[in-house]
Amino acid sequence: MRKVIGIDIGGANLKYSDPEGNGRIIYFPMWLRFNELESALSEIKKESEAYTAGVVITAELSDAFASKSDGVVSIADTVKRVFDKTFFLDIDGEITEDIDEPLRYSASNWIASVSFLMGEFDEFLFIDIGSTTTDIIPVKGKIMAKKTDFERMKRGELYYAGVLRTPVYYIMPEYDGIFLASEYFACIGDILVLTGDIDESLYTIDTPDGRGKGREDCMRRIARLFCADVDEAGEDFLIRFALNCKNKLLQTLASMIELQMEKYGLRKVIGCGIGEFLIKEVTKSLGFEYISLKEEYGTPSDFFPSFAVANLIGRVER
Repeated sequence: MRKVIGIDIGGANLKYSDPEGNGRIIYFPMWLRFNELESALSEIKKESEAYTAGVVITAELSDAFASKSDGVVSIADTVKRVFDKTFFLDIDGEITEDIDEPLRYSASNWIASVSFLMGEFDEFLFIDIGSTTTDIIPVKGKIMAKKTDFERMKRGELYYAGVLRTPVYYIMPEYDGIFLASEYFACIGDILVLTGDIDESLYTIDTPDGRGKGREDCMRRIARLFCADVDEAGEDFLIRFALNCKNKLLQTLASMIELQMEKYGLRKVIGCGIGEFLIKEVTKSLGFEYISLKEEYGTPSDFFPSFAVANLIGRVER
């Protein structure tokens, strides 16, 4: 059997893994670099020495495409030009070699993760926090979540916030009686550097101002939200703000998790993604059983959909 990898093609990152979990995350802003996708996939093919790719797509919302259907088709065609054999996972968990109804393959990465986990667990709430979004998927013998991003957003199963790219004012539009500037001056990555939850090595995206990722740079960007310099706002004020912003994010996640757990009578949470530390913190405070995919699988937890689809495709190829 030729070597298989799974690829999660997102709007901000390319993630790939083989069935053993060898892989990585590559920052790839699709809205800027779609014309380089074929080259980037060719590098992944060379690096992984794989000829077969199982693919899940979430980049169809990128501004690079006129519509979601256009995005799915364009990405799928590019993948096919690079790999000798390709498989695609649709929103019902079906694996196909061709795409006939593009929207059925839109936003399918979480389907891979949950389908993989359902081989071992029957009832759980799956949560994946990445750089940009949070999937909150209830499973009770079957997947209870809706299949499109629009429907999942309406039901609290998709929260469009993550641990790097989210604009700070989306989480905390007002603080200490001050309405923050609604500019992309700072992102949640800046906040979490100040709170000590991540360091520069985990801050893999471009910064809002194109400058550094150290503590001083992050603090300067956060000060801009108050139309101030650091010495004008004061370091203590900015650190308190960062801690309050993180707490607001935790509170929102807690309310969304509680909603799904109570709705379906669940007691177990399974978490993954580069923001798993937030899931663990929230779940502990709520008193639910928690299974960490970081502890179960190690690094592949950070790019779990690609790891999951690699294993699902591996079964098909045997």
